[in-house]
Amino acid sequence: MAWEFPDGEGSHHFTQAFRQAVAPPNWRRALRSEGLPLVALDVDTEDVSLIGERTDQVLTGLEHMLAVPGEHTATPYARLSRRPPESPGKEYLTLQAAASLCGSTPPKGARLSCRNLRLMRDVTEEFRADPGRHPTARELRDRTYSLRAEEADGGVLHWLAGVRDVSFEGVLAPVGTLIALFGQQVLYTFPRWCWAAWWSRRLLKPRRLTGRPNRRNWYEQWRRLGTTEHSLFHFVAELLQRESARLVPHGDEATEGFGAAADEARQDLEELLLRALLADLQAARPGRGPWSRRRRTRRVLFLDLPPVPARPGPQASVEEWNVRLRSYPAMAGRFLRACVSASAQLRAGGVVVVAAGRPADYDLPRRHWARCANLRDGADRFSPTPLPTVVEPLLVPLRGRWIGGGLHVLPVESPRPWPRIRPATEASLMAAAVVGALIVTSVRFLPGGSGGPAEPECFRGQAVTAAQQGAQEPAGSADADGNTPAEQYKAIRASIDALNSQALKAERRDKPVRRVVYLGATVPEDREEAIDNGAIPELRGLWLAQQRLNAAAVDDRDRVRVYVDVRDTGEKFADAPAHAKSVVKQAERHKESKDHRTVVGVVGFSESRSVTRQAAKILNDGQIPVIATTATADAMQADLTYYRPMAPSNSRESTVAAQFARHARTISTGEGQCTTADHALVVHDPNDLFSDELGTMFAKKFGAGAEKLALSEQSAGVTPDDIARTVCARVKKNPATVVYWAARVRHFSAFVERYGPDSGCAGLPLTVLGSNDLTSTALRGKYRPYMEKWLSLYHTVHVLPETHQDNSDEAGTLFRLYVQAFTARDPWLNDGHVALAHDALKTLSLATDRAYNSTSGHNRPGTANTELVKSKLDEELSFQGASGVVQFPERYGAKPPLNKALVILHPTAKGLTVALRCGAFKLNEPARTHWIPESRQACPADSNR
Repeated sequence: MAWEFPDGEGSHHFTQAFRQAVAPPNWRRALRSEGLPLVALDVDTEDVSLIGERTDQVLTGLEHMLAVPGEHTATPYARLSRRPPESPGKEYLTLQAAASLCGSTPPKGARLSCRNLRLMRDVTEEFRADPGRHPTARELRDRTYSLRAEEADGGVLHWLAGVRDVSFEGVLAPVGTLIALFGQQVLYTFPRWCWAAWWSRRLLKPRRLTGRPNRRNWYEQWRRLGTTEHSLFHFVAELLQRESARLVPHGDEATEGFGAAADEARQDLEELLLRALLADLQAARPGRGPWSRRRRTRRVLFLDLPPVPARPGPQASVEEWNVRLRSYPAMAGRFLRACVSASAQLRAGGVVVVAAGRPADYDLPRRHWARCANLRDGADRFSPTPLPTVVEPLLVPLRGRWIGGGLHVLPVESPRPWPRIRPATEASLMAAAVVGALIVTSVRFLPGGSGGPAEPECFRGQAVTAAQQGAQEPAGSADADGNTPAEQYKAIRASIDALNSQALKAERRDKPVRRVVYLGATVPEDREEAIDNGAIPELRGLWLAQQRLNAAAVDDRDRVRVYVDVRDTGEKFADAPAHAKSVVKQAERHKESKDHRTVVGVVGFSESRSVTRQAAKILNDGQIPVIATTATADAMQADLTYYRPMAPSNSRESTVAAQFARHARTISTGEGQCTTADHALVVHDPNDLFSDELGTMFAKKFGAGAEKLALSEQSAGVTPDDIARTVCARVKKNPATVVYWAARVRHFSAFVERYGPDSGCAGLPLTVLGSNDLTSTALRGKYRPYMEKWLSLYHTVHVLPETHQDNSDEAGTLFRLYVQAFTARDPWLNDGHVALAHDALKTLSLATDRAYNSTSGHNRPGTANTELVKSKLDEELSFQGASGVVQFPERYGAKPPLNKALVILHPTAKGLTVALRCGAFKLNEPARTHWIPESRQACPADSNR
């Protein structure tokens, strides 16, 4: 039995897939750039007593593929024991896993140094045993340092800690006096401060020179701390203090509530330990050194998922809850949830996790798991995918012959390095060879050796990590969630209608409700055009905002619920003026109705066009406040007092873009070297309000060397093919040329298809800087084939990518809610439409609340209409938005929020980079003054007048 795996449909394929997962043929590439999903094998049966036996057969069969009894193991692995914890604080399966993974080493292999795990284990050890204790940051620092110094067996730290206690006599007496005076600071405090700073730098900070996220700073990426000057131990102490409040019962509180809170606290501690272990595993990737070259297999974790007993009743005592929370099923559940939460880090760490038992008892959310039809289907899906692609864990039903006739499994054959000597021996031989080579080189080449100065390197921003969504991967298509654009539009309209119905029910209970009108364009049937249209993501952002705002009004009687009136203004806003007139009439007719028919404002206008400008003027003349989403043309704001855009204006964007194009080294000169642009080709559409204004502003601000190229649907003689040939000719004449694309995205897609083979510039590098109109299409990866060959693309966007370390908590919350409600793989997650629409509705809602409260009194309901809302918008209004800080100073006028966030992204074949970010991203923090932390180029600042 011990040598058999259940023989069912797909068993052979699954064991083969497991074998290749552990010991991949192309181990160097696989372990560095590919990952595998977590697998949960469901052996559930009507006879509950058989689940344990079947689980044991499954895991034992797989275990014997890794370790033949009496022989060596093919790879470090851990089969987590079902034994109860020996003492309080030991109920964390990560500690078991670490003991096996860090302690076992294949022959002639390299032992794993679990420094991150050891630090987190030590820093939480006393707290895990006694949660009632509140350690300070200094206590945590000193204790963990002492475990490395005073308790160490020799070493520099041990020597420094003991020198202050040494007595000096005779001629050395002055030395003793100096040590007595300064020993506490120099020999005790200073080493501890350096040690804490070193750990804080590793776990909290990005790379020193490039500002890119560091795979080692896992703690900051997990807790999303952003830029901070506090030490690591400060944040760990805060975390432990919060968990202490949940682990220690207070008074006669409900024990059931205590049990849930204590389980969540243990869950956080489990995830803390697991992420520390995974950071160590990720650092131990294969390389070319004596130690790293021997890492050729993935490590394996086996997890038993037994049936979960019933929860204690409402009258259960705290002790009964503690017993349950320290039971193995509770431990396994927390470990499994931690693995799912840290799935991206788990895959990057080269770990294979196989759970078996009864996973249905462990509250697995459907949206996070891929349910396989059978073991054969699971084997097909249990295959490596490139990092950091998002892959859902697999839930695989296992139906096979359990008694006799099982599948005989063969051990995994791990590749063995050559030469078969210990790593330390190999390192010594390599050191001797290097010293000899240096001697020979210096003798032959040093006297006459010389080298010219290196050319400047290319400008690099901050690379974006991909923790959850594929920020470095193509974002998918408009139907990434399985629905067509028409179905998506219909679904989000239905969701908004449902919230409107709830608002009307609340109104019948005398709760205040006001109407906000959304003006959007018709969603095209073509999927490509639907991506650029913007209506679907804007409606999703409005729905998320309406959901949160109306939910907040349930507990706050001073809040006004929002009724969102969605209006389709036709293709490319053709009917926007007519709808604007209708809104003005409705607002006037129901101004004093004091119910959901009373209009307080308009949101929308995702594009700057002549018709949207006309509609905005109609609304302004009708005294209707308008908060626009992504319409950025300055002409939309000119001479209007009721119109406010949420996105940065064209004047701000063109200033930043011209500065970036002129001073950033983005023009490739070959061999990884770049230069700045001295010539700019500005492609614009003279018949398009947005395009013509943006192109003209950019050309003026770029200055000498700017050349405008007109491209328009109404210009019969100018086509994208003509533009491609013109650009090719200019680039051949002057390679230091940048193309600024101010025309619409559909023209750009046609241009890149023609540039190269058709224009005569095949393979000639081209740098393009584009407006935010390119964002949605660029983020979904349409231009990736060209980026791999000749295209270097930069484009503006109004939000930081989802996984950027400096996102605010509000942005992180909106991203999380969006992914939960829709999907992480559509083209709108990072393009700004969702966040800007969300913040636009929140702006009107806050002004409405203030207007209502300023007119309400004792037993007298308040009033909120367009006139009062406009007056509140003219007062100072500031809040943390999902798209950055939204700040309208008093009487600021028809302008975007002060120093509104603006980002330039650089998507490449390898991933996504934030090349520039300017403006205010977090409330109560200064606005960004330079492109990136290490850049000397300053960002433009708005005047608050």
